[in-house]
Amino acid sequence: MRRALVLFTLVAGLLAGACTDPGASGLGRAEGLVQDVPPVGPVVTGSLAGDVHVSLSADGTRWADLGSPNGITIPLQVAGTTTVHGEQDAPAGSYNRVRLVFQGVTARLNSGSNVGGVVLTSDVTVSLGGSDQRVELIVPVPAFTVEADPTVQRTVLFELRSSLWLTPAILQTGLVEDAALQGAVLASTRLDPR
Repeated sequence: MRRALVLFTLVAGLLAGACTDPGASGLGRAEGLVQDVPPVGPVVTGSLAGDVHVSLSADGTRWADLGSPNGITIPLQVAGTTTVHGEQDAPAGSYNRVRLVFQGVTARLNSGSNVGGVVLTSDVTVSLGGSDQRVELIVPVPAFTVEADPTVQRTVLFELRSSLWLTPAILQTGLVEDAALQGAVLASTRLDPR
């Protein structure tokens, strides 16, 4: 009897662990989106373009990628969302971090844009991510689940808040450093019907 109780306890523990291990409980669906809403006051017109990638993590060390890096264009300071990765398979389980990676992404600011009180007289292009042109933004979010349920998907939404990092100083350097982006970008998740 005692042996059966020990065996039952071990099996129950393994099953409970499988429910919280992203790789252990099947597949769900997830989607990555990005938006950059217009600020109050003067706006910048233009866009970001380059390779963008979204992934999820339960511990900050192992990441579940939502597809491969995707070459996309994201409008700056315009209402609406841009799909980074359309609906993708993702390991079902619990997560508490999301990651947005930019590689080789540039911001093209159109002539007439107002950047911190400086009105551009010609188009300007700035690089994101310092000299390596790579930015990895890890954003803690309230714990969420990807469910192995064909009727729902987990949507991850990143808000770029470019009005916080597009400054007159970046016009001089032509570079947006990682730290400026890390301090500005927010993320949230929601469970949507499929």
